[in-house]
Amino acid sequence: METKKISVGYSFSKHDEKGYFVDEEFVNENPDCWEIIKFLSDNPFVTQKEICERFNFSKDELIEKNKKIREADWTRDYIINAGTGSKYWKNTIIPTIQSGKAKSVLDEKYAYPDRVGLCPGLSCNFFCSFCGRNYSAAYERELGEKGFEMFKQIIDQTPKEVDKEKVYHITGGLEPLTFPRIGDLITHGEKAGFTMELQTSGFFLTPEFIKKHPGIKDLSILRFSLYGIDNESTVEVTKNKKAYDVVKENLIDYLKLKTKTKLGLNYVILHKRTKDVLKLLDFIEEVNIKSNNQVDFLTLREDFREGAENILGEERKEIYNIFNDIQKRLESKNLNKLHIDYGYALESIRKNQNSYQQPLKKVDYKQLRPKIFPQIAVMVDPKGDVYAYHEATFLDREGSERYSIGVVDKEHSMEDIVKEFVENSDGITEPLPHDVDYLDAFDYVITVFLNQVEEDIKFGIPWSKGPIKVESE
Repeated sequence: METKKISVGYSFSKHDEKGYFVDEEFVNENPDCWEIIKFLSDNPFVTQKEICERFNFSKDELIEKNKKIREADWTRDYIINAGTGSKYWKNTIIPTIQSGKAKSVLDEKYAYPDRVGLCPGLSCNFFCSFCGRNYSAAYERELGEKGFEMFKQIIDQTPKEVDKEKVYHITGGLEPLTFPRIGDLITHGEKAGFTMELQTSGFFLTPEFIKKHPGIKDLSILRFSLYGIDNESTVEVTKNKKAYDVVKENLIDYLKLKTKTKLGLNYVILHKRTKDVLKLLDFIEEVNIKSNNQVDFLTLREDFREGAENILGEERKEIYNIFNDIQKRLESKNLNKLHIDYGYALESIRKNQNSYQQPLKKVDYKQLRPKIFPQIAVMVDPKGDVYAYHEATFLDREGSERYSIGVVDKEHSMEDIVKEFVENSDGITEPLPHDVDYLDAFDYVITVFLNQVEEDIKFGIPWSKGPIKVESE
């Protein structure tokens, strides 16, 4: 008998427009397995013990059901892509398993980081209300040349097996465009075969700046961080009265260059300001018209900081409707090339207004991992300090020096630093309550995931006996 395939009925943006199918015969014969599949698709961080408790399975029963799910040819695609947890599955969990880096972390074995953030900025002219930096701190100008040689060293010593398309990105810390050799750093990375990405406020990126630093045009990806949709809201966040107009003009001027660079924007959706997202599309459309070009992508994020007012309840339903309006707006001829990335938590709202009642999955300080996970991600400042968490990289941030795992210099490579920390250090054995401030969204998700995998191993159902078949590279 021919197996009937039925659509599960989810709707997707035109940038990812495909249906997800279930094997009706499998579902009819294995209704418990189907319930597990659906649950996992929406709840990527549920432990195997929690599944047993929820569905009243014994451990052996769940192992057997996992085996049936793992051996079917369609279930992996459904779990990873169809539900509200898809961003967690696709962007972080599955790649971390496939790369073998999760195993390296759990086994406390060395591996070169998947992601290395280069943070060359020496100062910043914004005083953003959400920023964790020490507003009075700045690096000495002399670090420009020393820092350039150090960053070059990191790039030149990269192991051959590293994925050149995703390993390096230039970001903060402080504003990267304040680094005097920023164009040369970009060009050096590109010539070495790496995909170079720059994240910036865009304030200094004037036509004159680009002429002085032509390497900017060698970027593969350039992302402007927008802090408001008009002058008033931008000043409120940045305390810079010129920020909105200057950044807008710089964005238009860069688009007019029509470089090879994919250019995008990042915007954080704030509590009680959800409707600003629609005004953001007006902003992008105006920029596109004036430049006779188009912004390539928009990353939308939720404010996950400790103490931030999260988007919950009725406001989540409101933003679900707003996201539907956004998809309709993308049919405009001036927005039809725009790809929108909703990030971890917002993607769940986009697919289902009743999804997660809490925003980004987080941990408290007692759940932080002593050895952290430098095999997966690190950040490097102009002095060569390697930080294990993204938000610890800010200069003179109180307590953050505890999360510096070593210093890259002429005698010590990135490989040396990570290997020494992983194999010979006890790590941070006594985390403090404020240490969670050093984590960004990615750090939170990785921590939750690694803790989950560890719990599954202790319970007796490791990943190899789980429902998803994923082979390490």
